[in-house]
Amino acid sequence: MNALRYIAAIVLVLWATGLGVAAVQLSAWNDELVRMLLQIRADTVFRTRMAQANEPIPREWYRAKALWLLAAGEKLQDDSRWMMFFPGSWRPFDDLTERLALRIEREFSEIAVDTMRRELFFRAARLTGVPQDAASGALLVDRGCAQPPMPTGFDAGGAGTRELPEVIAAQSHLEAVEQLDSAVDAMQALQDPATADARHLRVLANYTLGAEVPGRLSRSASLFGGGLKPADPAARALGIAHLQYAVRCSVGKAMAALDTRLFERNDLLATETVLAQRAGRLFAPGARPLPYAETMQGLREVLAALDDEEAMLARGDYAWLQGSTPSLGPLHEALLERVGTVRLLGPDAVEQVRRRSGRLAQQFRSQFSRSLAGGSEPALQWQPDRGRLALSPQRVALRDALTALLREPFMAEPAGRALPATAPAPLSWDQQRLAHALSLAGERRRFAVDMLPRFPASVQGGIAQIVNAQLAQLVQDRTVEAMILAAAANAPVTFDAADFRAQREQLSGVQALFAQLGARDRAEGLRALLAHDLLERLALSEQTLWRSTLFSARTQDFGWWHGEGSPIFQAFGVADGLTLKYLLAQQIAEMDEGARHAALLLPYADASIAASPTVGRWRGMIPALERWRSGSGGSVIALQRYLLTLAPQLDGANCLERLAANPVPEGGADEFARRHAHLHRALQHRCAELRSTTRPW
Repeated sequence: MNALRYIAAIVLVLWATGLGVAAVQLSAWNDELVRMLLQIRADTVFRTRMAQANEPIPREWYRAKALWLLAAGEKLQDDSRWMMFFPGSWRPFDDLTERLALRIEREFSEIAVDTMRRELFFRAARLTGVPQDAASGALLVDRGCAQPPMPTGFDAGGAGTRELPEVIAAQSHLEAVEQLDSAVDAMQALQDPATADARHLRVLANYTLGAEVPGRLSRSASLFGGGLKPADPAARALGIAHLQYAVRCSVGKAMAALDTRLFERNDLLATETVLAQRAGRLFAPGARPLPYAETMQGLREVLAALDDEEAMLARGDYAWLQGSTPSLGPLHEALLERVGTVRLLGPDAVEQVRRRSGRLAQQFRSQFSRSLAGGSEPALQWQPDRGRLALSPQRVALRDALTALLREPFMAEPAGRALPATAPAPLSWDQQRLAHALSLAGERRRFAVDMLPRFPASVQGGIAQIVNAQLAQLVQDRTVEAMILAAAANAPVTFDAADFRAQREQLSGVQALFAQLGARDRAEGLRALLAHDLLERLALSEQTLWRSTLFSARTQDFGWWHGEGSPIFQAFGVADGLTLKYLLAQQIAEMDEGARHAALLLPYADASIAASPTVGRWRGMIPALERWRSGSGGSVIALQRYLLTLAPQLDGANCLERLAANPVPEGGADEFARRHAHLHRALQHRCAELRSTTRPW
């Protein structure tokens, strides 16, 4: 009996203690429930008023309420266990907890479940670019999707395949799709009571609400499945189908953009295209010579393209081109494998992407093979020890030889001087600078022996043409620098036969060097300049002839003579035969000096000026003056004797008879013989005019 009393006392003490603790706990729980119910009522009133005003409720409000409801569901579960100390609150007597749970479940269904569903589709829409229906939030898949954006502020210059913006965009997009796929899987698991648990709810809440929810979440996880409506399974299946379509569409566009970059806008193929274009312009047989700036730019672009190609091949991105299997490359295969792990995509998406990528890859292989086959020498070679493609020895030789060539001093930018078509005579030349120009022949021989064989055989002709054109311009620059224009000389014009001969020999060497360099137009320009200078020199030497009285206007026509005194004395401005003899000797001696000068020049006259009247006159006058100098007769002596004999005897009364007594020799072809005949005819004509007048003498 005493034992029963002790047991009863212990039970009463424990019960009293439980009542005390429960009172404290339930007091706080009651306050929390009151606040919860008041907040639910306020939220309901807020939604009703916003609906009546036809105003949208911000997404952030729904997200905050969903997080609050998740926490509220856990509080309901955690604190209701203290009600066991109050029998009146037990389920047979009071259904407050059930009614509260139903109220929270209804609110959870209307806000939390729907918010997470809408957020899931919102994020899917943002990810895939598929628009949403404004009312239901459903994906409007008939509007199509968008290509994932490229990373901003990204410089792909010199990057490998893995650093291409299209690769980064595809990888980032797949990562986002994987997160969406995990959230969709979690939502589907929560909709089945057999698989709904807190782990899935945490994944879904973290993805849709962007927050880590504290607590066990077991109550909220069970509420999630209970919040589904009877019509939800069909809508859920349709929503998942739309999600799957949107994700497949966007991933397909991401992979299509990657395929376009890898196979249609491929850097290696673009580099080969650049090399083919530059090689055609620079090295092809019969290629038109380009200006210096374009040539150097083209050579530097070839070097840059070869360096870029070597860097691409060194990364191993193109080793798959060597294989016989239809591989798309390790990076592409890794992306396809990743696509296959996403449940929203599945094997069908992988196969679709593989077919399209395989077709483009095959086209790329064919186009790349055609590009490489365009040259007569191999462009790439397979290195089994490194497991990658590399530049062929010919390409390496081209790169190294070009690098060495561009360092040569003779490849520096030339002055770009041009030979003038004509120049004031007499034109002379600085022999030291001409020797400097001729020294470039040694540079050409050194290049041909030491450097040209380093280049691949297919480009040696083009490289030789480039170097020849460069050397030809340098030769021309130095030749122009060697010119000494007569207009710039302050000293009287002098003629040194030895210097002239030495200059002409050097200039002949320059012309020959131009011809060896393939610059025949430059050689022709120099020849024409020298021919013009020679002609001008001959014309300058001829000036002594035209300044003499023998060829003056007074001996051309004697219309000024009226018959008084000797017309010859008057024409020469002398009074007697002795003075006339002295004057004639002086003038003929000056002509002879010019003839001596002209005789040294005539051997350098080429065919282009051989028919010139000046050259023709000197070819006749030089022998005549040589015979005069030696006293062996000729037209000069005949003209001199004619004037000295006839001048003292001639006047208006006897001029016809005297002229008849001193006839002119026939057949003279040089300028002196023609002058002799013209002077005789002019005197005869004037004498006849005077005789026919009635003027008395």
